[in-house]
Amino acid sequence: MIRSAPRAGALVMIVGLSPSIGLAQPADSEPQQLEPVVVTGTRTEHRIGDSPVDVQLITEEDIRRSGARDVAELLEREGGAYVTRVSGRGTSIEIQGLSSEHVLILINGQRVIGRINGAIDLTRLRVAEIERIEIVKGPSSALYGSDALGGVVNIITRKQTDGGSIITRLDDTHAGDAFAFGGWTGERLSGQISGGYSRLRPYDLDETTPGEDAVDGVSRFASGQLNWTASEAVSVSGYGAYSLDDTTRVDSGTGGRIYDTTKRIEEVRTQLTPRLRIGASTEVELSLGYQRYFDQYLQVQRNTTDGVTDEETLDEIGLGGVQINHLAGQHLITLGVEHQFETLEADRLDNNGERDRQAVFLQDDFALLGGALTLVPGLRYDRDSLFGDQWSPKFAARLDLTRDWLLRIGYGHGYRAPDFKQMLLRFENTAVGYRVDGNPDLEPERSRGFNIGTTWLPNATTSLTATLFHNRVEDLIEIVLVEPGPPTIYSYRNVARARLNGIDLQMQWRPVPSVQLRLGYGYLDSEDRDTGQPLSGRAEHRANAAVYYERTRYALGLRGTWIGEREFGVELDTGGPPTGAGTAEAYGLFDVRAEWRGFAPLHVAAGVKNLLDEGDPRFLPIQPRAAYLELRRDF
Repeated sequence: MIRSAPRAGALVMIVGLSPSIGLAQPADSEPQQLEPVVVTGTRTEHRIGDSPVDVQLITEEDIRRSGARDVAELLEREGGAYVTRVSGRGTSIEIQGLSSEHVLILINGQRVIGRINGAIDLTRLRVAEIERIEIVKGPSSALYGSDALGGVVNIITRKQTDGGSIITRLDDTHAGDAFAFGGWTGERLSGQISGGYSRLRPYDLDETTPGEDAVDGVSRFASGQLNWTASEAVSVSGYGAYSLDDTTRVDSGTGGRIYDTTKRIEEVRTQLTPRLRIGASTEVELSLGYQRYFDQYLQVQRNTTDGVTDEETLDEIGLGGVQINHLAGQHLITLGVEHQFETLEADRLDNNGERDRQAVFLQDDFALLGGALTLVPGLRYDRDSLFGDQWSPKFAARLDLTRDWLLRIGYGHGYRAPDFKQMLLRFENTAVGYRVDGNPDLEPERSRGFNIGTTWLPNATTSLTATLFHNRVEDLIEIVLVEPGPPTIYSYRNVARARLNGIDLQMQWRPVPSVQLRLGYGYLDSEDRDTGQPLSGRAEHRANAAVYYERTRYALGLRGTWIGEREFGVELDTGGPPTGAGTAEAYGLFDVRAEWRGFAPLHVAAGVKNLLDEGDPRFLPIQPRAAYLELRRDF
């Protein structure tokens, strides 16, 4: 581990090769627990308090306290990144007003594939194997390439541990989970294995229609990680995961039609990461990865032999890259080279999709003014086999104004290359009478974003953060009318522009060691620059809150979010009939949870999800209020 000299009077530990210096503590203060380390903001290790880029961190403790079963459920009640359910289509995520197709989802730093209508369904990702989640807001294409206009969500899985746990949970709808993990730490070899099973139950928010608002099904998943330390200079990590989801659902169609929908999703993820330390100042990290997402979809209309849709989608991607971190005085220079090759075979496409991308990025992270000022300029070049050259610059700065007050500034460009569906789609809804055709002549969407934020740490138990942001997006892709028909024909065009301004406020306070309080508020002003109207589905006001009371033997917690009124425009869904415009009322999602640790190593927890019993089938197809019981046995 390479260390950098701290400022006078500071008690800090520099992780990896980072030259940054954190907020100072008084010289006579007691040693504090080491801060968590984050990597997503700069692709290098920083203590979260030292990071020049603001990173929202959801820790393993936060995940345990939440009682969430998947990433969608976890983020639904958090601030900063907003997740909502979409009937029949999984989930949608929004960061700084930009929606799912503009948010890059990573697992251990590698992009996740398998988007449905532009979104990664976050219910696919179970929290049981997650160590932490790091969220970076604002354009991040300078480090991560395409799709990172609005931000990046990096899901980091558990590393090696000694011992393990068995966790079971059952709720009052008879849905349940069982999960187990175990690990070991040796002198040179360490690792972990985990596996689980989930039983999902449907729910129906509108009993006047025959359709259901959720699936009935089962999920099986397993993962493993192995770490080998050959010497102080050489180490290798390997990760693999497999999941199989089988679901059924009853769907309502136009004209009183009823459909039985069956779906199977099989997913494989593998990653190999060798690391090499050269001397005292250079690290080299290789990354090799492969993912396979196989979606089998069968929809059968009742009481007829004609209404059958049988489709398969196979999405595969191979990734390779090398990143070099070199510490030269106060400069941490990062150089990276990446290559990826993706193919998509789908019955809805005119032709199979195939693309390859190569990228080079360079970043300099350096400190001035005795460590009080950190500057991070960067530049990335992407070559896309379908869209040519893309340049993405960025700049971040952090200034420690005083011992307890800091300022962060960030500016960056983002871009998103059109996906295969938008270029090659062939979809016809004969029941409604329209067709959607892909457009191979689309251009990438582009954004420019600016963030300025300040954090005040008046004492060791309180922090206040305020962030202003401004994003402008050009060449947004929308579905537009091409021919009035019949049948009515739609296609994709680069026709939209958007402006998004907002503020995010977050506070954490621990008045006594056993109590923690978190409060947040977000304001968003969005505008379609061509119509002057707000963007569809964006709430102007949002708030989040959490309070935890922890003792040695027990703990109590309440967390949730409030989302203001939202206006929706007409949306043409390429998986069903159009969705009409309308106004969604404000809602609040709150969960309560209690834990008892008096029988250690057995832990008992009980809770209630969706305490206020929110939900409607049109705009908020979320599970009604449900109580659960959870047992955990550590060993």
